[in-house]
Amino acid sequence: MSLRVGIIGAARVATYALIAPARARDNVVLAGIAARDPVRAAAYAQTHGIARAFADYAALVNDPGIGAVYVATPPAFHLEQARLAIRAGKPVLVEKPFTLNSTEAATLLAEAAAAGVPVVEAQHSRCHGFWAIVHQALPAIGPLVHLDAWFNAPVKTDADEFRWQASLGGGALMDLGVYPLAWVRGVAGEPIAAHDVHFRHERGADAAFSARLTLPGGVTAHVRADMAAPFGAQLIITGRDGRLTIDNPLAPQRGGHAIMLETAAGTTRLPCPAEPGSYDAQLAAFVDHLAGRRPWPLPADDPLRSMQAIDMVRQAA
Repeated sequence: MSLRVGIIGAARVATYALIAPARARDNVVLAGIAARDPVRAAAYAQTHGIARAFADYAALVNDPGIGAVYVATPPAFHLEQARLAIRAGKPVLVEKPFTLNSTEAATLLAEAAAAGVPVVEAQHSRCHGFWAIVHQALPAIGPLVHLDAWFNAPVKTDADEFRWQASLGGGALMDLGVYPLAWVRGVAGEPIAAHDVHFRHERGADAAFSARLTLPGGVTAHVRADMAAPFGAQLIITGRDGRLTIDNPLAPQRGGHAIMLETAAGTTRLPCPAEPGSYDAQLAAFVDHLAGRRPWPLPADDPLRSMQAIDMVRQAA
């Protein structure tokens, strides 16, 4: 049976995060779209081959032909729109960052748990199979000492680009920093403290941020992101006996992906899994999760903890 997905938000992110991978599968149907402007929703549906454009969000989530909902609007609207889906009994894939803050995240997750409705955060990079390679290699570098994680990407400066509007949940920490924070958390656990936090503000939002973290066992980390720098992403994991360097842990399908293991025995390039890209992996994981075939990828993808890490950095500035 196919999963019939309805999209909330006629957003650019939906085109590559959901629509493209859905078209590559025979068990996912793009069943509907709803946007703030019904005319825009209709045009989006026609452009992307979506079965139906709904008049509003409530009509979409309450339609019996919709089996799950993908929320692709700015973070400021995630709480209210995911709530609509939960109250309609529809599982929800919420685009990152999950909400505006951890208080909203806790509220949303509590309501989802009470209703028995699955709600997860779209952390596509953490769904990719290369993480299994990384975790298998960790023992070779010995006890963890330090992690360095960063993600830069040039964000367009159009007047309507929400990523430059802090009130809508934009900014480098929320839009980009959520990824390096997730990579660090996935390897070393939840941060205990943040310090040496720096923000560079432009156009009404943080264009860049940098923070140092204290993690369990005395492990440290440096995380950073920049919305005005050329695309690039990297995670370096240093242990007592060696180092792992992961180039482009964000989206290996974009190229430039490599996993290098350095120890006293030398440097080895580890094989990367031959599989579809991170967005394809995310959709596959969501389908399997709803079918009861596996839990959402990893415990570290808990959206509450994701937002708590962001709040920690923000509050330490």
